[in-house]
Amino acid sequence: MKKVSVKVKERDNFGSPESRRLRNQGWIPGVLYGGGSEGTPLSVEAKALKHALGRERGNVLLELTFEGQDKAHSAILKEHQNDPRSGSLLHVDFLEVRMDQPIESTVQIELTGTAQGVRDGGILDHGLRELHIRCLPTVMPSQVEVDVAALNIGDSVRVSDVTAPEGVEILDDPDAHVAGVMAPKLVVEEVPAEELEEGAEAAAEGEAAAAGEEKAAEGEGGGEG
Repeated sequence: MKKVSVKVKERDNFGSPESRRLRNQGWIPGVLYGGGSEGTPLSVEAKALKHALGRERGNVLLELTFEGQDKAHSAILKEHQNDPRSGSLLHVDFLEVRMDQPIESTVQIELTGTAQGVRDGGILDHGLRELHIRCLPTVMPSQVEVDVAALNIGDSVRVSDVTAPEGVEILDDPDAHVAGVMAPKLVVEEVPAEELEEGAEAAAEGEAAAAGEEKAAEGEGGGEG
């Protein structure tokens, strides 16, 4: 797990108007939990936090330093709230951690390789997309890679098949489905009811015409006799 230093400010004012004011100024309201306290309200510069977290979000060890203080607080991003339209961060919760104590977190599962079953026409099914793990903050992985190249149609990978990095314990159900290759589905084209009715009517008309021609032919044959 990489470590990044981020400066924060202690927050004294609360409420939605104050939170909007902070966001308009490029800051994100948040709270630092842990360390024996109920939580310390703070604000962090949006650009600095985005740069620190990158695309990994919860898998970065942050060294939070409050303005006017020298002590740094080791923390991870515990929870975050995003704007449903823009995706920008609205609120963040940090959890202070100790380097000598295991913590629980989640990491994304990254599938690598192209499954042989997919090459043969199968469909890759990506089930479980993240793992719940426990480990020391110093060995927290940014993601867990699962190689699916050897999977044939009908094969699958479960949590019990995943090799965890050294020092990392996977907490998920060992039988949980991670990925697999399914046989291609047979596509049956449905014919609209109107076309079925038209086809039935055409067939009936054809049968009636054929019957009429047959009767006419019989009548002509009888006249010759």
